[in-house]
Amino acid sequence: MDIIPLHLGVSHFHSPAVATQALQEALAQHNTYYGPNEGLPELRYALAQRYLEDEGLPIPAEQILITHGAKHALHLYLYSLLQPGDEVVALAPYWFAFPELIRQSGGKLVTVPANPAQDYALDLDLLRQKLTPTTRLLLLTNPGNPTGKVYSPTELQHVAQLLEEFPNLHVLSDEIYDGLSYEAPVHSFLRFEPLRDRIAVVNGFSKSFAMSGWRLGYLIAPFPILTKAMELQQKWISGVSPFLQAGAVAATQHRHQIWREFKQDLEPKRQRLLAALRQMPKLGFTVPQAGYYVTLQLEGCLKPQDASSPFQLAEEWAAALKDQVGLEVLPGTNMGMPHAVRMSFALPEEVLDSAILRLKAFVS
Repeated sequence: MDIIPLHLGVSHFHSPAVATQALQEALAQHNTYYGPNEGLPELRYALAQRYLEDEGLPIPAEQILITHGAKHALHLYLYSLLQPGDEVVALAPYWFAFPELIRQSGGKLVTVPANPAQDYALDLDLLRQKLTPTTRLLLLTNPGNPTGKVYSPTELQHVAQLLEEFPNLHVLSDEIYDGLSYEAPVHSFLRFEPLRDRIAVVNGFSKSFAMSGWRLGYLIAPFPILTKAMELQQKWISGVSPFLQAGAVAATQHRHQIWREFKQDLEPKRQRLLAALRQMPKLGFTVPQAGYYVTLQLEGCLKPQDASSPFQLAEEWAAALKDQVGLEVLPGTNMGMPHAVRMSFALPEEVLDSAILRLKAFVS
């Protein structure tokens, strides 16, 4: 039986043609030498223009570091900010790599429990209870991975107020899915300019631009932290290939057309999957507002809620799903949700239709 990979963090889209064409032109011009450690000026300027045009935020191009993917940007930031034992608060569920990145950087992860019954709304009181005067960092994911949750301006304002209450607290906002929002625009946390000396944003091209193999990300951070991150990048791996950055410039300049085309493909698939899930009462879910995942709550398929179920763990359910009907999903245990799985719908139409039929057969 063929395996349908619903667990992957990549879409079925090809990289945008404008990006590959710009890359080929850069290669034809022999732009294959070492580039600036901090990134090409053209790309840093294009990204600064993006925030100015889309959100009215004046971000200096010099405050943007081009990195080898968003994961590398996260690592550089955490390593530049944290001291051994610093606490990092993250709202569950979170991207599965965060705990290890935090550990490698000397930090200690403190988790705010997930609240799927409230559609993953930001619980300010619960979040405040996790913060102490010595908490160093609050980690946001907006839009959420795996939830697809998009924080409202009011929720972001509440987080900004916490920065005023806790003067040692920094915020890092991972916004890598921000181009794939279906219902409401994603507002960058950079909008709180008076607090910019404690705000950082990580973004990149792997998700909203389908350029995962290009390994292109960027970090926007306060200058003292950004300077450390630049020094680390230079010592560890040097700058990103210039011809790859040329493709990213073109993608950034054509972002709205790219995002529109991607969402025109994904939105019907999102609706088709949600309609099917509503016919499977044992599976809980919330409507993703962005990205291309649905987080499935499995309590109704596991013991003790389902006495007839042979499964107690999400990992057992996921393993049986793969063995019996050939669907591979990602258990949420390492994301802070032990009774959930992540399922992608960024698939060719006929593959998604087959996946839905197999899921129905398994659950029933």
